Amino acid sequence: GHSGADLVRLITCHFPGFRDACVYKGHQVFLYKRAQILVGDIYGAFKGQGLGKFDDISELTMFADYRVPVTLLEMNVLEYTDDLAKKILAKKVLEPGSPEEVEIRACTVQAVEMIMAEMRRTFTDQSLVPRSIELDWFLWQAGEKRRDVSDPHHRVMTIF
Repeated sequence: GHSGADLVRLITCHFPGFRDACVYKGHQVFLYKRAQILVGDIYGAFKGQGLGKFDDISELTMFADYRVPVTLLEMNVLEYTDDLAKKILAKKVLEPGSPEEVEIRACTVQAVEMIMAEMRRTFTDQSLVPRSIELDWFLWQAGEKRRDVSDPHHRVMTIF
């Protein structure tokens, strides 16, 4: 079959600009935002058919970006420390790969996975449960619609 996870691995292996990884407290963390977005965009463009048919599309996580954390904060799903919240409100730029940046991105991925687990647990009709990338699309669009009234998002100078 066609594997989105294999395509992510292939992309990150051959294109360093897609290798979204860092070290956090001595552990390597792989987020692969850009590679997963590429696979998600192919899936979406082809409506999951033909070149966009990936048998394992559910293995992709949400895309660890800047907009979804704000949406999850507004929903009281995520919470920042007072110190981090002050930095973000002051629009201070976080260092790429810093513990704060990695925690925001990784906790956002984990929060979406927890929402997905709760949806799978509660919904009797599993066909109603979106994939993580679909929930990401929804949360990102919701955040975009509120961007003018929301608190600022975290800022990092990076290609990821």
